[in-house]
Amino acid sequence: MAAPAAAITYGQLDDGEHPYVGFLIFFDPATPGWFSCSGTLLDADTVLTAGHCVADVGTDGGMATSAGANDIWFTIDPDDTLAGWPARTEDISEEDLYALRSAWLNDPANGYVRGTAIPHPEYENFAAFPMNFDVGVVELPTGSFPMDTYGELAPIGSVEVLAGTTGRDRNLALVETVGYGTQSVQPHPQSDDTRYKSTSRIVQVNGNIVDGGNLHTLNNPSTIGGQGGSCFGDSGGPVFINDTNQILAVVSFGFSGTCHGADYSWRVDTVSSQDFIMPFVSA
Repeated sequence: MAAPAAAITYGQLDDGEHPYVGFLIFFDPATPGWFSCSGTLLDADTVLTAGHCVADVGTDGGMATSAGANDIWFTIDPDDTLAGWPARTEDISEEDLYALRSAWLNDPANGYVRGTAIPHPEYENFAAFPMNFDVGVVELPTGSFPMDTYGELAPIGSVEVLAGTTGRDRNLALVETVGYGTQSVQPHPQSDDTRYKSTSRIVQVNGNIVDGGNLHTLNNPSTIGGQGGSCFGDSGGPVFINDTNQILAVVSFGFSGTCHGADYSWRVDTVSSQDFIMPFVSA
């Protein structure tokens, strides 16, 4: 079965090109454990990410409540986002580790802002695959990250327009993925919690998997097909129309344990996604 994706492969440092793309870290009390994703600011206090990055978030170290899951934090620091992160030790309890890590994340000196996690109401942990509705938002305190430019949702139907009607059209339809995930899996995992970017091309706009709302892009470097894709930790990160701030999809899943071959992301250029997302975004 499909597994949630992680980090940019064959990519390069973002070098300030997408300052509105940031790093998410959250606590899942059911595991229990800490996990990271990527996300995009749509305004000063709304982060777009994947549904599986927000669906299992806890509340104050325990299971989610009706008050809203708040064990999720966001930063736009471009590199080494977990420098100084309290390490797990053999003798520390989960409760004490949560206390240490949440205190570290709540310290303004470390650059994180705590938010509220909200998955798409039809997200069900891939139970109706490929109709995954794998999109979510994190609402931050008002005005948390003021900046001149943010990511924005691509117009409805942009994937079909970009991909055209022929294979040659799709070869020329480059997208750009940005995230903080693993840079490589083989021969050894490489991950430095830093913002990377890569380009790839659209492979399919029709088919059993993509008809559900997923976007299939290449994850093998080639001369005409771009130079990378996504991997573990890139989940929730944006898939832009190349050289723009317009988001076609958010990184969702892949079938390869080594992050090769194919990437799948959940489209946000659809009525279903935008009906969910837009009420959270400032006019």
